[in-house]
Amino acid sequence: MVRIAVIGSGLLGTKIAGCFAYHGHRVKMYDVNTEVLDAFADNLEADKKEIQAEGLMAQPNFLGHVLCMSRLEETVEDADYIFEAVIEDLEIKQDLFEKISHLCHPSAIIATNTLNLDVERITARTAYPERAMGLRFLHPVYAIPEVEISPTRYTAPANIEKVRQMLERMGKTLFFRSGREPLILSVAQINSRKHARREQLARQHGMLVVQRGDAPELGHSGNVSPTLDDDCATVSDRDCAICMDRPRDCLLCPCHHLVTCHECAKSLVNRKDYCPICRKEISETIRVHIS
Repeated sequence: MVRIAVIGSGLLGTKIAGCFAYHGHRVKMYDVNTEVLDAFADNLEADKKEIQAEGLMAQPNFLGHVLCMSRLEETVEDADYIFEAVIEDLEIKQDLFEKISHLCHPSAIIATNTLNLDVERITARTAYPERAMGLRFLHPVYAIPEVEISPTRYTAPANIEKVRQMLERMGKTLFFRSGREPLILSVAQINSRKHARREQLARQHGMLVVQRGDAPELGHSGNVSPTLDDDCATVSDRDCAICMDRPRDCLLCPCHHLVTCHECAKSLVNRKDYCPICRKEISETIRVHIS
């Protein structure tokens, strides 16, 4: 299981977080705007219904967890990969990258999802700049296999390879930006990729489909859907979703989510934080003893 942090819980950040959760990874979501963060659970549920209706989801539920965090340091401190998806403002992104780079582990990959801003300038004040890069997920994230990468002159080739392998296991394919302009798919290209994704899911389930010649060229042949018996799903369901060290043994009330250990639940209550799953207020916690 990969530990993901997504900074910015707008529409794009929601889709990125949902895509990683669908593939069994633990995701921590952060946004400085608490109203936007509070709306995240509803937006994620709307996305799930949409992709189910379009036949783009092999499993009825996500296999990982997405946690809404109110503190940036808790969001990124144990992350393996950090994806920034905030507004297109250079100064905001520069400040955010500098701050994140000092809060997270030195080996964590930090990527911006910027459309048009200069990645070199965004990452200019980043500590350990060899792990910073641009990674832009094409819309709609669930159906499009391509991910546009924009490394800086400091980005280490080993980190590019690390990202490539991680995304390939999710059926994503990296491609380097050609020229100054980002790749923007037309409606026809998006529909073509959606159709290819539906055909792929049908083949995985042994259904007879008619092949078409307009499947995406960059789609990785290993683009497979997750399975319910994936090891990462088992680990995710047993360990505290916040610290990942202790077992889940505390029920949050009134929402009744069993997602944290007793120690992490106490921390949430002490700082008057919300349930990291549904963002409801926590009135009390109940210690659960599992035999």
